[in-house]
Amino acid sequence: MVRKLSTSSFYIQLYQIIDDRSSDQIISWNKSNNNSFIVWDLKKLRSNILPKSSSVLGKNMTEFIAKLRSHGFKTVVKGPGELEFSHDDFERGPLMKKMMVKALSERIERFDAQIKSMKCRLKAKEASLKVENLFQNLRI
Repeated sequence: MVRKLSTSSFYIQLYQIIDDRSSDQIISWNKSNNNSFIVWDLKKLRSNILPKSSSVLGKNMTEFIAKLRSHGFKTVVKGPGELEFSHDDFERGPLMKKMMVKALSERIERFDAQIKSMKCRLKAKEASLKVENLFQNLRI
C-alpha cells in the first residue's frame, strides 16, 4: 500500500511541477500534445526543481528519468539539453482523471490483497491456537 501511495504522489507532484507556470522556462507542457511535457533545461531542473521536490520524483536526473520510465513515460529526445516525456494517460487537465482512477484502482487492489493476506494469517494463527489448546487438554 505504501508503494501505491507514493505512486499517486509521484503523478500528483509531477503534474503540479509541470503545470506551474513559473517553471515554464525549465519544464512545461508540450503546446501541441496534451499527453507530454518537455524539460527545456536539464541543468536547472536538476539544480532548481528536483532538490525542492520530495524524493518522490527522484534525487537526481538519473533517478527522475528512471522513475518516469517505471511509471510508463516514454522518452522523446529533443534538442541538446532538452527531453520530452509522454504518457497516454498523463493528460493536461484539472484532475488527470484517467491517471488518478488508475492509481486509486491499483491502490484498492493492493489493499484488498493485504486484507486477504491478513485474514489468512489470522486463520492460521487461530488454527495453531486450537491445536495448542487440544494438546494442553490432552496433558490433563
